[in-house]
Amino acid sequence: IIDAAVKLLAEKGFAGIGVNALAAAAGVDKQLIYYYFGGLDGVVRRLGSRLDLWLGTPLEPHPGEPYGDAVNRLLNEYFNALRRNPLVLRLLAWELAEPSDALESLENARSAAMAGWVAELRATAQPVPAGIDAPAINALLLAGLHYLALRECSLGRFAGLEVNTPAGQARIAAAIRLITERTYAAPIESSG
Repeated sequence: IIDAAVKLLAEKGFAGIGVNALAAAAGVDKQLIYYYFGGLDGVVRRLGSRLDLWLGTPLEPHPGEPYGDAVNRLLNEYFNALRRNPLVLRLLAWELAEPSDALESLENARSAAMAGWVAELRATAQPVPAGIDAPAINALLLAGLHYLALRECSLGRFAGLEVNTPAGQARIAAAIRLITERTYAAPIESSG
């Protein structure tokens, strides 16, 4: 049922998915959708909770890793996962262009799943340096990566950066590294 939902979303978007269409695509009686998921909302919540759909294989925590290194790995892997997944890119575009209850439910489930995974990664990394608002900084970085991934699919470039080329993608990776290293660097203790 979940695989059929992914396929329907990729082909037709949220307008093309309903219990009847999903049951037909999955080759099951629609009562099974209600029994196992409580209806279409349950299917959407299950989709949102699947980290493999959003991130591919989640990153393994590295105990003691500097927080900036962990964020750098997360952002680069997430950006690459976005770029490889046309369904996720369509969902991101739909969230902006055609907001709906179903999309909000999907976003809430996705955010909860990702927050749990990030919390696990963060728990094994070194702490965030004092005075750094990591959630706000990371939100800005993620939003930028969302936009760049969407631009790669549409125009291929943004602000003079050729997002759809290996050189452009290397520049983005280098910029992520620079931002995370400088933002999350441990403060230098003064000796004196």
